[in-house]
Amino acid sequence: MAKLLERIETVFDENELIHIFKEIVKTPSENPGDYEEAVAIKIQNILNEKGIPARLVYADAKRPNVYAVLKGNDEGKTVLYNGHLDVVPARGDGWTHHPFSAFEDEDGYIYGRGAADMKSGVAAMLYAAICLKRLGYPKKGTLRLFFNADEERSNKGMKQFLMEKWSADYAIISEPTSLHVAIGHRGAARFILKTRGEAGHSCFVKNPNNAIEKMSRLLPYLFTYGERLRKMRVHDFLGSAISNVNTIRGGTVANIIPDECVVEIDRRVLPSENIEDVTKEYIEVLDHAAKEEGVEYEFYNYAFLGASFIDKEHPLVKITKEIADKYKTTKITSFEATCEAPFFSVEKNIPTIIFGPGSLAEAHVVNEKVHKSEVIIAAKIFAELALKLST
Repeated sequence: MAKLLERIETVFDENELIHIFKEIVKTPSENPGDYEEAVAIKIQNILNEKGIPARLVYADAKRPNVYAVLKGNDEGKTVLYNGHLDVVPARGDGWTHHPFSAFEDEDGYIYGRGAADMKSGVAAMLYAAICLKRLGYPKKGTLRLFFNADEERSNKGMKQFLMEKWSADYAIISEPTSLHVAIGHRGAARFILKTRGEAGHSCFVKNPNNAIEKMSRLLPYLFTYGERLRKMRVHDFLGSAISNVNTIRGGTVANIIPDECVVEIDRRVLPSENIEDVTKEYIEVLDHAAKEEGVEYEFYNYAFLGASFIDKEHPLVKITKEIADKYKTTKITSFEATCEAPFFSVEKNIPTIIFGPGSLAEAHVVNEKVHKSEVIIAAKIFAELALKLST
């Protein structure tokens, strides 16, 4: 293995990697916006030019996933490398350079929408595959590359992936973790709660049927439930389950009684929880509140992404940390946001970690950036990791 790693260095061109990374950042893939087709085609062309056949499979119009495979001659393990192609819109004042210019400053930071979240991870993974291809590896096992559309909104790319007959022994998602090994994250469930009233002139209606007033009587029960939940349901590693009321909309103008009030609830779920049980808990809370307060309500779930978790003693975790520690002191941590790990770990039963260059603190912000040294280190780690895991 040591001699092989020396050989990787002989075909590893840092300037080539950074050029590829910048080209990917320069190709807009905003969601919503330009979507992923242009950047998917660019990545497909890069891989094809380097002798790695890549195919596009469309999850929707302008929404392709990229699939590519490096297969050894002998049997071995299958390793799946994943990253998403879409980025959030580059809105907001204060960009010091065009958000798709991939500007590099004198300190080595590269700026652009998606630089951290997560085109640096995608570039590092595909360049690792390019280096392995140049050396005729892997000799054993299989490396699969899967770069998907629509992570930031509806997971259309992952839903298309679930229809493929792809599986693996290990999966790594290169979301920004500052090159620390994230072994899981809480899931997210989103709900709509509505109360209804009857519109009327605010100075004329003697007994107003006010939707906002009705909602105000339900909300304290949800707040109490949220406080109780944080204390009663705690994962040893991922932390507490969470319930927050995060948006509220009601009324049209100041002199009309509001006929509708709508709140959105964000619920962070633990690995032991499913959408059926979480929904049932809310209905029990709201039914009790409605009975006590004499208020009718409407309630439904509109989005769910489960939690993902892998034991810190799993070989995938230990091997990744061992390799990463050669470059920097690495922590085993949780991923504070959600990502698409459950599509692998839960839906496909593939042991999955989150590991990549860039900081989550840079995601979605103006002047998003990543240091090019992290991209370079990540690519070297991914090359070695694929070899180590596939044998």
